[in-house]
Amino acid sequence: MTEPVTTAHLSYVLATTPTALTRAGSHHPRQGRLDITVTRTGTAQAPATCRGITVEVPTGTHPRALTTRPERINTAYRAPGSRAWLIRKILTRPDRTVFTCTPENPRHEAVFDATWAFTLILDNVPLDAEDGTTTIRVTDDTATESAARARHSAELRVTVIAMDDDA
Repeated sequence: MTEPVTTAHLSYVLATTPTALTRAGSHHPRQGRLDITVTRTGTAQAPATCRGITVEVPTGTHPRALTTRPERINTAYRAPGSRAWLIRKILTRPDRTVFTCTPENPRHEAVFDATWAFTLILDNVPLDAEDGTTTIRVTDDTATESAARARHSAELRVTVIAMDDDA
């Protein structure tokens, strides 16, 4: 699990399964799972109203890509109760895959108030790119009572290590 990374209004934590992501060898396919949990931190803070969260994962054939096969990434989410979200995977960029998360309610907003969390799950990620550390960019469209609506970004780091091909 990574240390929390915070934008102006929300906090993000990345957890991976397995804990140490291992790049696939020529005869050993490997997959990983990324759980990106979003919260409003601090009970004294006013709630943050969120219209959407965007997650950009480096994909393709460049050295810092997490996978060369983003079409195989499955998406899901966890949110309490009746909080529904629409998750879209956008594969139009050659260097990254974009996941958009939008609250699915009449106002298309979610109010984060430190009492609940939203988790985006990226599962069955083929770990076939080069080993090393890459950066996942998260951006939220949020506002509070005292701050106008704006887009805020943060970066989460994920490391994939090489596997001994004979293992």
